Amino acid sequence: MESKSGLEQYLDNVCGEVKAKKMHAEIRSELSGHLEDLMLEQESLGASQAEAEVLAIAQMGDPKAVGKDLHHIHKPKTPWGLLGALLLFSVIGLLGMSSLEASFMNNPRVPASFLPKQFSFMLIGIALMTACYFINFRRLQKLSWLLYIFSIAGIIASLKWGLYVNGSRTYFLVFGGIVLNLVSYSPYIVLVALAGIFSKFKADGKLGTKRNLLPELVVLLGPAAAYIIAGPIPVLLLYLACSLILYTWLSGAWLRSTLIGGFFLAAGLRYAWNNQQMRDRILGAINYNINPESSGFVYQTLNEVIASAGWSGHGFGAEFERLSYAYSDMLPAYLVYCFGWGGGLVLLGITLWFLIKLFSSIQAVKDDYGKSVIIALSLILAMGLFYGLLVLSGKIILTSIPFPFMSYGGHVLIEYAALGLLMGIYRRKDITPAEHESRTIRGAL
Repeated sequence: MESKSGLEQYLDNVCGEVKAKKMHAEIRSELSGHLEDLMLEQESLGASQAEAEVLAIAQMGDPKAVGKDLHHIHKPKTPWGLLGALLLFSVIGLLGMSSLEASFMNNPRVPASFLPKQFSFMLIGIALMTACYFINFRRLQKLSWLLYIFSIAGIIASLKWGLYVNGSRTYFLVFGGIVLNLVSYSPYIVLVALAGIFSKFKADGKLGTKRNLLPELVVLLGPAAAYIIAGPIPVLLLYLACSLILYTWLSGAWLRSTLIGGFFLAAGLRYAWNNQQMRDRILGAINYNINPESSGFVYQTLNEVIASAGWSGHGFGAEFERLSYAYSDMLPAYLVYCFGWGGGLVLLGITLWFLIKLFSSIQAVKDDYGKSVIIALSLILAMGLFYGLLVLSGKIILTSIPFPFMSYGGHVLIEYAALGLLMGIYRRKDITPAEHESRTIRGAL
């Protein structure tokens, strides 16, 4: 067996300290380049090749010390900021459910079961988040088409087999006693699938080219067509906004995306204006005095509720009968009603902190596919949070979009899972090969 050279032994000793084995090849390549440069420098000063190798190794420093520095760089990173914000959202959500149950104690007609059910949803959500956190996200890219087909199939299944409530079909499907709304959850799955599909197109040099226009439009607009058939306009708008931004970022085809977005915007405005009920809802949100007894009533009431809260609010367990769905769509309004404008500012601060940490993670991840998934999930979570805060203004159309992580319902399952996947990608940013490797190695030397 051939004995290893001093240079090879040095590299072995360095890599022996780095537990991220996937980085060993790039570490060896980068360090070899530095050692060769140092050897050439010594040889130019008159040293022999053997002497130059010894001097270069000595100049690089103790291999164990270099290896430990690189191990510190290339180890899993936990996004504590995101995790902390999630914990605060969860605590506030449970606090809201507790306050609602306390307010219902004097009303036997209302079942006070929000808190235990929401706590159960959160426990299951944490389990899903943990599982997604440890998934090797790169393996998901191979499943992109399967996820895409599964999402559209779920929408179709909801149309065909959704539960009937009060004689009308809903989007809820029952799986072993668990009720899931696959239509509402599907944008998360579709966007992860699109991140994988478009990243593959980009890697192959096809994305945004004229010859690939038709496949890209079919992939992009397929889910939109399914949502149009299914009928949930808020989900459609959420999907279009997130998917077009993701597509534009990956392809650079901003003109194409603008034309698609403009077409849907024009078609949507025409539909809304020709639909009496929709038109009244828009006018009610703009100015509730136009139809104060009908479409403007809920917006007028919302404004009065927020105004009546003051800085200190009405206290824990305050009754909140003036607006429906205080446990879901109106939870932010109920929290302000109970804990005042000061409580609303706290919620705003936590939301802004979460969004800052969310989008800073995009800059930290260098893997193209990983970055695409983070952008997709960040967009949909950010839009849900942004909409939830805008509801407090009383100037935006009320829809069925819940406040992420807090509002009552099974939607927290997919939100926890999405955040888990996002944090898992961030966790691996320094333990898988990436474009920034040479920079991190130089920083360790």
